[in-house]
Amino acid sequence: MGGAEKSLISLLYELDSEKYEIDLYLFQHQGKWLSKLPAHIHLLPKPPKYKYFDSSFYTTMVENLKKGNFRLIIDRIRLSFNNATKKPPAVKEQINWKFIKNHIESPLQKYHVAFGFLEKTPNYFVIDKVIAHKKILSVMTDYKELQMDRNIDVQYFEKANAITVLSEESKATLEEVFPEFSNKIILLENMISEREILALAQEKISDFSKKELTIVSVGRLVESKIHEIGVEVMKILKDKDLNFKWLILGEGNRRKLIEYKIKEYSLENYISLLGEKDNPYPYINKADIFLHLSKFEGYGIVIAEARILKKCIVLNDFKTAFTHIKNGFDGVIAPLDEKKIADEIEKLILDKNLRRKYEQNVSFDKDFAQKILKKIEKIVD
Repeated sequence: MGGAEKSLISLLYELDSEKYEIDLYLFQHQGKWLSKLPAHIHLLPKPPKYKYFDSSFYTTMVENLKKGNFRLIIDRIRLSFNNATKKPPAVKEQINWKFIKNHIESPLQKYHVAFGFLEKTPNYFVIDKVIAHKKILSVMTDYKELQMDRNIDVQYFEKANAITVLSEESKATLEEVFPEFSNKIILLENMISEREILALAQEKISDFSKKELTIVSVGRLVESKIHEIGVEVMKILKDKDLNFKWLILGEGNRRKLIEYKIKEYSLENYISLLGEKDNPYPYINKADIFLHLSKFEGYGIVIAEARILKKCIVLNDFKTAFTHIKNGFDGVIAPLDEKKIADEIEKLILDKNLRRKYEQNVSFDKDFAQKILKKIEKIVD
């Protein structure tokens, strides 16, 4: 349910099916967007042995000992040891590819163009396993923030024809880390379909009450999205006797931590964790305030979607925040500090006219999708 996956679905819908024959390769055939694939997209078979690098160690050992797959067992053990180290998660994934790639076969088809649609493993797969005249790689977020190992990516970037990034800030960061590849780095924003979002936003929902002012956030419950700081913000607002409800749409490994903090601060009547929603747009559409807290973003798709729905937007000051809204004109960008964020939201709760001002000023480029398609066609053709 991530932004890159949603962007890919939108892109596949917009690409000309009469001009391009498109194969999609996924390591796993799962996820809520899988059912949304356009009919003209050919989904290639998944690699049968990949599951052993994403399943339990016990299952992998039992099934492959029976089959005599001793090389796979050795590589899985090496991968498990790597995952047990204190390296940053992104570096672990970078290193793990050398164990996984031995057990993934190359697609039989030869291609004009192959896109790696996410940093790390998809990029490595395109370079090592795909036969294509042109290879385009992607870095979907801030390279430095991920703490990736430059030395691993150098060998892949030098074989690529181009490397796409989502924002000017991400482009500058990547050029700083890889100055030798600056001529290959191309700005290519995530695809967003305004028509689709406006239509989906009209869907009726039953778990939304307008008894109080409503704040909505959409994002995975993971470390980078810092929802727990939002809980601290809501405690401050509750202590000021303000009447509001914060709805969080998303799921992740920090759910229990967030639930604990909600209970600790007696915020059960103020915060609701609604989990993943196939269609988050009616919630955003009905919200009074859209709140997005993050350590870093490449290009925040959900923020752009909130702009399409003309919401009053509050962001913290992550690096690319200022590419989404102009502070004080069409939204608020606050320092990453619980009290300062709370102060800004308090103003919006108390001042309906201020919220209306931001809603009236916020806008989205109606030609955005066509501009992205022209960039892609230029790369491909």
